[in-house]
Amino acid sequence: MAKPNPSPIPACRVAATPEQLQREADRAVLYGACLLVVRPETRIKPQLDAAVRALVPSVQAYYNGSDADLAAHAVAYADACGGRAFLEQKAALFRARQAAAQA
Repeated sequence: MAKPNPSPIPACRVAATPEQLQREADRAVLYGACLLVVRPETRIKPQLDAAVRALVPSVQAYYNGSDADLAAHAVAYADACGGRAFLEQKAALFRARQAAAQA
């Protein structure tokens, strides 16, 4: 029988480098910003809230195809944390829903 992990660090993060952990945290911020654009009433973890809310205008601009500078910031952020495909997927879904609602 497997023994429970006595370490406060989850087993999936034991061998992770600080850089990997930072990328994971940055992706969590991106995911939170993407979620808040679609569902503004969503609760975000307190430790991520300020960073998520700071990124929301950029993600919103990317989703809407407006304000090229803000949208470029969202893309650069997503590229830096390995979340570009996620951002593009969520933007496409957002745009499809917007188009369906206007039809």
